[in-house]
Amino acid sequence: MTRWLHSVTATVLCSMLMIGLAQAQPDAFYKGKTLRIIVGSPPGAGNDMRTRLFARHAPKHLPGKPEIVVENMGSAGGQIARNYLFNVAKPDGLTIAQIIRGTELQEAVGAPEVKYKAERFHWLGNLTSDAAICMVRIDRGGSTLRETVQRSLDNQLRNAESSSSSPGAVVALLLKEFIGLNLKVVTGYAGGSAIDLAIERGEADMRCGLVWSSARARHANWIKELGSKKPFTAVIVQIAEKRVADLPDVSTLIELAPDTSWRAVAEAITLTYENAYPMLAPPGMPDGLVKLLRKAFWDTVHDPQYTSEAKKTGFLDDEPLPGEKVQSTVKRILNIPDEAKTRLRKILGLA
Repeated sequence: MTRWLHSVTATVLCSMLMIGLAQAQPDAFYKGKTLRIIVGSPPGAGNDMRTRLFARHAPKHLPGKPEIVVENMGSAGGQIARNYLFNVAKPDGLTIAQIIRGTELQEAVGAPEVKYKAERFHWLGNLTSDAAICMVRIDRGGSTLRETVQRSLDNQLRNAESSSSSPGAVVALLLKEFIGLNLKVVTGYAGGSAIDLAIERGEADMRCGLVWSSARARHANWIKELGSKKPFTAVIVQIAEKRVADLPDVSTLIELAPDTSWRAVAEAITLTYENAYPMLAPPGMPDGLVKLLRKAFWDTVHDPQYTSEAKKTGFLDDEPLPGEKVQSTVKRILNIPDEAKTRLRKILGLA
């Protein structure tokens, strides 16, 4: 009992000390320190590109101007990074993460590899809220959704994903359920770059859940809807509350839902893309540090030099969100109706 009390007392004192340092000495908190940002994807993925852009501009918005190091922990669709941040990383303000969407969805459906509680993370902000797409090789699927469904009846499509419960895998399986698209989800790819390479090599035919701004930045020469002279892929579905301006003739996942219960599922998946590129911190971080990091995030994503470089990189219409809004959306996704959770678990083979 005495040992337990000593442990609790030490933890409380440590937290109070960090709060004091962050509040009483804001100009010196990060001086001489290194801030590590873990990216839950391999190098070259869209969120990796965005995080490295963020890391170049964030130091001047943090007290003490720390060095920032980006570390890739890209495996299992970000799940290893999520579990590490929750269970291993110290809440001392020196380790945060940028992990692709789906953190709360994986927990909501009871994915067995989840070893965290999404609401206990400190959500610092979201680099952009965006629509996402499903795209297919034109030579395998076709140029439209109708054509792709028809051709898939004779030739099953291979949808490449990092894991079987990633948001992209869920979207693909919903298309199979909603409109009878004949596909199978092929998993094990280490992030978006590996998925793209698999499509290019012919190992896979399509992918779902690619964020539209990343698609425009990385695949303008591939995509028919972006005016490619020799299009390689076509966008067949978009995951968005309403159709984006670039894709006026492409149906949304919500529009394809066959009934109100499936519509609730489609809306929950779409909501995950509101938090397309979230940044988060380990649970247990003192309030003073959370406030400091949220402010630094917001100041960075509104820095004119940051936004200018983002546009030059191809990220033209970023819509960042503050940490409080991200935290609220996480809660909404976790609290989707039980019937929607049951249907999701069923199509994922978890029920």
